[in-house]
Amino acid sequence: MLKKNTVGAAIDQAIDNDVLIQACQKVVQIESLTGQEAMVASFVAEQMRAQQFDKVEIDQNGNVIGIVFGDDSGPSVMVNGHIDHVPVGAMQNAFSGELVDASRWGEEGTAIFGRGSCDMKCNVIAAVHAVGALKRAGLRPGGDVIVVADIEEETDSPNGVKSVIQGGLRADFGISVESTKGQIYLGHRGKLEFEVKLSGRTSHASEPSNGVNAIYLSTSFIDQLQHYAEGLNQDNLLGPATVTITGMHSSPDNGTAVVPDLVTMRVDRRYVRGESPDSCKTEIANILRSTNPDGEGTEWTVELINHYPLMYTSEDSPVARAAIVAAEDVDGTKPLISAWRFGVNGTFMNEAGIPTIGLGPGDENWAHTPEEHIGTRDITEAARKIARAVLAITKGGEL
Repeated sequence: MLKKNTVGAAIDQAIDNDVLIQACQKVVQIESLTGQEAMVASFVAEQMRAQQFDKVEIDQNGNVIGIVFGDDSGPSVMVNGHIDHVPVGAMQNAFSGELVDASRWGEEGTAIFGRGSCDMKCNVIAAVHAVGALKRAGLRPGGDVIVVADIEEETDSPNGVKSVIQGGLRADFGISVESTKGQIYLGHRGKLEFEVKLSGRTSHASEPSNGVNAIYLSTSFIDQLQHYAEGLNQDNLLGPATVTITGMHSSPDNGTAVVPDLVTMRVDRRYVRGESPDSCKTEIANILRSTNPDGEGTEWTVELINHYPLMYTSEDSPVARAAIVAAEDVDGTKPLISAWRFGVNGTFMNEAGIPTIGLGPGDENWAHTPEEHIGTRDITEAARKIARAVLAITKGGEL
């Protein structure tokens, strides 16, 4: 194999920065709301073919899967990113994909502006060009490199990479290219969504004492939930455990003079290492039990309706060590080791026994905001790192 510095030079020479940035601009200009990813999927597939991937397909759910075959001398790696984006909201010129001066955000150089730029279609294109660069540089990976550009991530759908894995496609290690500012992320907190129901008894609103107002039943629970939130655990890598109410609805609410007999709340609970879905559910149930003691199932219920698993891969794992080597080769210093505040689909790779880390361009703080953008230098630097990481992972950890 080529020497380390020669390997890096060969990778960098094989990445055409102008072509990469132009492709990123074009992908931002294609609207791809969740459930409407067909056009962008076709574009990503075209990019894979242009980058000389050995196999490219779009599966029955709309996920794009591209493979560069290895020489069977080392482990395989799955690289993942999603191609849907959240609604535009108040964002102006959301699909311009224009190059702008990044100083408007206190950053250097130029940036691509638009919805889905850092979250995360440019990240996907960077990964595609990074993997393609290996082949053009004559650096065949030790194992197969599988790039999965998946759908419906923004709604926690099971139709993305989770369905790809359940369909039988596997790898030894994984990289999520969600935004990490080119640093190495080892995971994120788990996300639980509970549906809490509090039941009272209807009456005419002119005679409220004849009923039991479910809204009043909810107030003690809400108050105690806020106190509970203040004492939750702090994880030194993943951050704080949190809890908040994200939705609340009372019924009947059709404008008639009726005391409502039902309140339904959605409770978002982010958990950290040392906690579990069961332990979190028990804690919330205990609050309900203390504030509404008349009986579970009659006056209140709590049900887990969504689970986005906690993701964590040790810094000592082969995939993390290889990614650190790759980032350090580009930057000249050891990368920051951190974690996302939000969840990524790499968690489903981890859950399936594929140790996965994060390495991608962009700042996660701009995701879902009216100022979403991604630095062009960030894109090219991340592509250089991803290419090196893929090669290092499949070659036993070294460049």
